[in-house]
Amino acid sequence: MTGDPQKLPKRSAKFGLGKDIGGAVYLHFSYEEKLGSVLAAAKAKLPDGFQYHVVKYNYRTEAVSFIQCPNFDTAPEPTVGDIVTVDAKGHVRWRRQPRDPEVYHHKWLFVAEDYPGFDVELSRQRSIAWMRLDGVDRPRIGRKSYWEQQVVPRLENF
Repeated sequence: MTGDPQKLPKRSAKFGLGKDIGGAVYLHFSYEEKLGSVLAAAKAKLPDGFQYHVVKYNYRTEAVSFIQCPNFDTAPEPTVGDIVTVDAKGHVRWRRQPRDPEVYHHKWLFVAEDYPGFDVELSRQRSIAWMRLDGVDRPRIGRKSYWEQQVVPRLENF
């Protein structure tokens, strides 16, 4: 088996929660205040009525992305939807969900231990389960099609 549960990713040290990856932190929107003033400036640029579930802050570029993910609480690996990104200069870019969307792994990192939307411990246990699987093509797991066809069927008890 591969994937040592001791090597599970850790929540962002800077914010106390959130998934740190690729120079950015991802947070569930209910914790967005942790981003402070950078969030307020970017949020003011959102299109009217745009509803989002995840906020991403890129440390290097200082861009803030607002990400639709309506199945965040209900899916073990939630589907990434449309994304509105506001860069450091206030320019807005909208990215529509691709035909083969991305999925988020380790969603328990995005929230605090007492988050009421889903069972945080069960989510962590699912991370341990899939990380132990042999033959998982890690560069491809971010796409829903690969994940659902090649990984999910091998996850017993989940």
